[in-house]
Amino acid sequence: MKFVKVLAAVAFAVALSTTLALAADKEAKKAPPGKLGKCCAAAAKDGKPCAHACCVAAAKDGKNCEKCGGTNEEKKK
Repeated sequence: MKFVKVLAAVAFAVALSTTLALAADKEAKKAPPGKLGKCCAAAAKDGKPCAHACCVAAAKDGKNCEKCGGTNEEKKK
């Protein structure tokens, strides 16, 4: 009986850590604040990142590409 309790505790710990890791990964993939450009919105519908060079460079800076019609909101302090 003691073995079953230990096994249940380990299974719970694994499930909890997996859930937290998936939630953190999902949070990291969120788009920057503001409006996406048309090309980025179309790519996001398909679940893919935009492949334009200007959009990739803006994404590295944590911004939306303004050249393609995106907007960026200033972060509140």
